[in-house]
Amino acid sequence: MKKDKKRINNPLKTSNPITQELAQGALRGNLNNKKMFFWVVAGLILVVGLVALGWFLGRHDSDDPQELMKNARFLSKREYEIKSSEISIRLTNNAVEKLKNKKLLEAIKDLETAISVFPLNAKAYCFLTEIYLKTGQEFKMYETLTLAGRSYPNFNSIVSVINDIDLNKMPLEEPQDNIFLANFPEDKKMAMTFLFDDGEKNIYDNAMPIFEKNGFRATIPVVAGMVAVKDDDPYWGSWNQWKDAANRGFEIANHSMYHRDTEKLHGSDLDIAIDQSKELIEKNIGRKITAYIFPYDSYNEEAVSRALKEHEVIRSWKFLRSYYNRTVGITYGGPYFSVEAANRLVDIGVLRHLWIVANCHGVTTKRGILSFKSITPSFLEEHLSYIHSKSHDVWVGTFTRIFEYLRLRSETKIEIKAFSDGSADFVLHADKLDKKLSDTLTVVLKTQEGAKVVAVHNTNGHKLWAWSCASDRLCVDVDAYEDNVHIEWTKIGEKSS
Repeated sequence: MKKDKKRINNPLKTSNPITQELAQGALRGNLNNKKMFFWVVAGLILVVGLVALGWFLGRHDSDDPQELMKNARFLSKREYEIKSSEISIRLTNNAVEKLKNKKLLEAIKDLETAISVFPLNAKAYCFLTEIYLKTGQEFKMYETLTLAGRSYPNFNSIVSVINDIDLNKMPLEEPQDNIFLANFPEDKKMAMTFLFDDGEKNIYDNAMPIFEKNGFRATIPVVAGMVAVKDDDPYWGSWNQWKDAANRGFEIANHSMYHRDTEKLHGSDLDIAIDQSKELIEKNIGRKITAYIFPYDSYNEEAVSRALKEHEVIRSWKFLRSYYNRTVGITYGGPYFSVEAANRLVDIGVLRHLWIVANCHGVTTKRGILSFKSITPSFLEEHLSYIHSKSHDVWVGTFTRIFEYLRLRSETKIEIKAFSDGSADFVLHADKLDKKLSDTLTVVLKTQEGAKVVAVHNTNGHKLWAWSCASDRLCVDVDAYEDNVHIEWTKIGEKSS
């Protein structure tokens, strides 16, 4: 009974050929159905996968920088760089087409986005610089140069688009009064400050002698917590060296305690970054520290307020421009920043009466691990030599020194008592009645062509220094408030009485 039951339950093994054939057919049909089901499912998975891949790649091919940021985690560093450069190039090309169609604002927006996505895109900087130059947006042009210095685009190409013809078309405010305060001492056309951030030893070894050779001085912001104890440190300058630099006329500035991003600091962290670092530097070099240089040029309102409580001046472009609006910060260095480009900046500065703050780092022939966009000694030698050849127009001074003059100038007013063809009387006043003139200010008088100084003195009869600073201008250095200044001059062909 068991064997018969087994045969009945297993029709493939029955002796009946008809029953066996029917059973085998049913089995084949079942297998075919399973295969069909498998291929249907596999096909659906493939379709869904292709759709998902297309969606994913489509998102990555988007020109939207926000989409790129969202998908950054799916890309390697190299893939991200390639993708961001592709987007930046497409945006730049879009901007060019919009310029052809006279859609200026849209083109500017695309170029700004192209730079934010890929800061190495020199073409975008060039177009943006040229747009601002052609449309007379001078300060926007300088902001573009400042932005370019923060990365490694071809700075030479960016500067090359600035020509004198377009520069001269932009209005340059000139004083309307016959007597006015000069922008800079001796009525020089521009001022220049060099800051060598961080305090690398090569600044002491390589940069300082070149400055001294040309009769100039620079500002060296040091990171207090990184200053070397001994003089033979291979990378950082020592306290002895920075004290010696200060004694030789170089300004030592506070560059925080550990070079942390000040914008992210609050409370006790700011105490360490600003106050304690200042105290440590002053203790070791024996001089008062007056300037604070924010690491990375990054700060918040709290940091600015704290820094100004302990220092006279800070590297904040908004703060500096509140005293002299033609202040421009340029980051020097890198493989695409030639001495010709640096010299061209000086020429622009002279034409446009700028205070250029050159932000520098290491001065070495070796590429340092920590140094950002270092320059070579030969670069510095040639550049300072060029500036020296233009010393009649360029005032090179330390950060605090130039700021003090500009602040004093902004706080001073001129009262013209009398002005004639051959003489003038005027008085300098301070914004605050109890304030004393802490430095000498250069006053300019518009005169006839070829005027020559005959006499100049103050209320007490003290002689002042005056000279012909242009063919139709006289200059006099005034060192006190509330003193009447009397000056006389002769015209061409006249004799003094």
